[in-house]
Amino acid sequence: MDSINRMGKIMALIEIHPEGLSGSGLADACGVPWGTMKQDLKVLVSSIENSFPLYTDHDEGNDAEEDLFQPEVKWFMAAAEKRYTPVHLNVREAIGVLGTLDYLQEENALKEGLRQKILSGFNLGEEGNYRYIKGELTPLEPIQVKTFPLIENAIRETRRIRILFNGREVTADPLGIVYYSRLRYWYLVARQGEVIKTYHLNNVQEVNETAESFVYPDGFSLKDWFGPRWGMEYGDLLRVKVRFLNRSQTFAKVRKDVAHRNSKLTILEDGSMLFQDEIIGVNEFITWVLGFGSAGEILEPMELRQLILKRIRETLSNYA
Repeated sequence: MDSINRMGKIMALIEIHPEGLSGSGLADACGVPWGTMKQDLKVLVSSIENSFPLYTDHDEGNDAEEDLFQPEVKWFMAAAEKRYTPVHLNVREAIGVLGTLDYLQEENALKEGLRQKILSGFNLGEEGNYRYIKGELTPLEPIQVKTFPLIENAIRETRRIRILFNGREVTADPLGIVYYSRLRYWYLVARQGEVIKTYHLNNVQEVNETAESFVYPDGFSLKDWFGPRWGMEYGDLLRVKVRFLNRSQTFAKVRKDVAHRNSKLTILEDGSMLFQDEIIGVNEFITWVLGFGSAGEILEPMELRQLILKRIRETLSNYA
């Protein structure tokens, strides 16, 4: 089988396995070694002629391209057509664009403007301990140039900071900076007393390091702390169950939205899908479920069902 026919088979295999198919599984199905399959997947992902967007369960938060091309990584196909205006780049794509800017036959001011837009949105180096990118859409607005180094220096020196947030002064222990793709903004993660909170960085007018020191939490990880969060809210951990009907690519959208999480997805006997997870962030989660309309039904916990019912009644009152 030549490479062209093999790539067609790869796309067909991924399409008929909505639960995802690993790189090694694709290699076995096509009868080729993993090295050959790896090159085929790289060509498919980078080809401008590929009209069927592929994604993996390792996409979110991975800057290194090689992390995505491992035999155990699962591949999925987003069957629903996606249109984005303007174009949003994930970190790997941004690095590729930056590498080609110097070869463009355009004026330097235009190239430099594009370079700054990309750099203002992403940390293109190592993720490090104090910065975490959750998602792949670029920010709507750049952050003030001095904000990041001031906060990260305070973390390295374990110095408490004083910020002017929405016009009020707040003193806190800085723990890191997170970019959340769904809302497309950067957030400061900081501890006040025993409570860890998030602060929208676009609402931080000033950052100053104090002479007070603090002890950084032993073993604290931004990625682990945000793992169960649905959005930027903080609150109690909730175990949730949601039933989805397969309407208008509902299953494909659910799988794509939760590919980076430790959710459990089960196809039930009646053909519906059961979603189970532990989440923090009631409002964001409810908004996500409501986006599926009548195709999504929260089964547990009961308090979330009541909140859904309340929102639907409020919406109906607008059409009385």
